[in-house]
Amino acid sequence: MPATPLSLDRARHLDVPDGRIAYYETGLTDPAAPVIVWVHGLPLDSRSWAAQREFFDTRARNIFLDLRGYGASSELPPDVSGVTALYVADLAVLIQHLALTAPLLVGFASAGHVALRFAAEHPDLVGRLAVINGSPKFRRSADWPYGFDEKGIAHFTDAAAEGGIEGITDAVLDPEVVFADVDAARAAELGAWFREMSRDAGVRTLLGFFEDISLDDDRALLPAIEAPTLLMTSTIGQEVPSGVSLYLRTTIARARLAELPGADHFAFATRPELVNSLLDAFLTS
Repeated sequence: MPATPLSLDRARHLDVPDGRIAYYETGLTDPAAPVIVWVHGLPLDSRSWAAQREFFDTRARNIFLDLRGYGASSELPPDVSGVTALYVADLAVLIQHLALTAPLLVGFASAGHVALRFAAEHPDLVGRLAVINGSPKFRRSADWPYGFDEKGIAHFTDAAAEGGIEGITDAVLDPEVVFADVDAARAAELGAWFREMSRDAGVRTLLGFFEDISLDDDRALLPAIEAPTLLMTSTIGQEVPSGVSLYLRTTIARARLAELPGADHFAFATRPELVNSLLDAFLTS
């Protein structure tokens, strides 16, 4: 990769109920430096933020969290339900453990969903919020035209049942659906890199999204978000349509919307210069 990813053996660990979470600290050590907490989305882990770490290590203190089941964190607890609530609780423990003051919380996709709930439920622990292709609700309904229908969800769960981790990884990282904004060589490079993280996560972790998180409906929580919020939406991404961010913009009081023209779902990796510049301007404004 153009930027060097984090190494899992650099992870620090924090005990949490029924497991432990892995996190990484990089960048500035000045107590007055701004703090950014980065939370990856499915099917990735903290290594996926390589381009952001390279850019922001000279600008901020950076904290990267591996959600439970991903990277160097422990597996999801047995028979867990309410995966989003688990992730929100883990994030709160981490921010309090590190005594972070008003950090910028950045979440991508499924972790953007986690970040939205976290900001609503823990306004005292967030200074600013940035969401890249996140959604309060990932399944369609009569009053929500965005996201997956039942057939769409079954595409992934069936792939897991029939092909295990390779099957669901193929479905999530289908080159016919993702990386449409880069050339074939770059798409293959990113695909191979992301597949490694997906395999490390395993079937049960990925199904935690499709069988649990995707059932959430957090729309009622959005008015409780007090933090200044930057919403970034990829204009050609299929997973989270731009209409979701338009909805968030009208529902979150202090939100601003930035469209990423010609960008696909994994914009932080395919269009890092644009995403980084927007985040930098938001951090310093």
